Amino acid sequence: MNNNIKVSLSTKHIFIFVAICFLFAGVQVRAAEIFFGVSDENIGLNTKFEVEIFINTQGESVNAIEGQIIFPSDILELKEIRDANSIINFWIDKPENNLSGQVNFSGIIPGGYQGERGLLFSLIFLSKNQGRGTINIQATKALLNDGNGTAALLSISPYQFTISGTGAASSVSTIIDKERPESFIPKVVSDPNLFDGKYFLVFATQDKGSGIDHYEIKEAKYKSFDFFAKWITAESPYALHDQKLKSYIFIKAVDRSGNMQIEGISPQNPLAWYENYLVWFIIIITVLILMLAIKKIWEKRYI
Repeated sequence: MNNNIKVSLSTKHIFIFVAICFLFAGVQVRAAEIFFGVSDENIGLNTKFEVEIFINTQGESVNAIEGQIIFPSDILELKEIRDANSIINFWIDKPENNLSGQVNFSGIIPGGYQGERGLLFSLIFLSKNQGRGTINIQATKALLNDGNGTAALLSISPYQFTISGTGAASSVSTIIDKERPESFIPKVVSDPNLFDGKYFLVFATQDKGSGIDHYEIKEAKYKSFDFFAKWITAESPYALHDQKLKSYIFIKAVDRSGNMQIEGISPQNPLAWYENYLVWFIIIITVLILMLAIKKIWEKRYI
């Protein structure tokens, strides 16, 4: 009698254990998904088409993403990369066309992103040869916005397509962008682990139209003009030349349509009056004018 009870309880415990294992296994496989937003699987020859890359975080909050897009370069030609409206605010490795059949990317989302259709960026392809192919993502990694840098579980849904003479025609829209990039607040900071502890500039903004093309920086002694200061193309973070922080700093964001947004930072340690060449220039000009005036008065009276 007692033996039967023990067997019955043991069987019940095993059943509960197995059920719990299945329950937690189901939670474990609920991974964030990176997928391609493309409706057509049959593409026409010599046709441009857009492939958008999205992330579904499955209820989690993600603040960093990286990966590598792989595509068959023998039948596809990458013509353009669009990152307007991307959920990624700071690009560590901005997606670029390196003509090798792959696009590397990595970026940060301050505050994290949680949603079902977060746009990372999109690729504009030209179908140059007939055939079948797959666009996929490898070496992917996403970090949870939990303060610990915990790696999120990820699943990938590749895009399989066929290029033929009877495929869909081009569906790529032309971007007309007349708006400037969004206003932003650049900051001067220092970190012993970066640039040997020197002061550097961090900045970023977005452009909802055509996307940011590049940034330019100018360090100038004077706010209104400086004949010696030149705009130079730069990326964030940017090590400052003036480590004494006596210069005005200007940051220009330029989108792919040529629209510009310029922001500035005043010097933390402004020039003393005797260090300001402009002050000395005004003094010298004033003295010269006075000397000429005195000379003319002298000539009128005594010559």
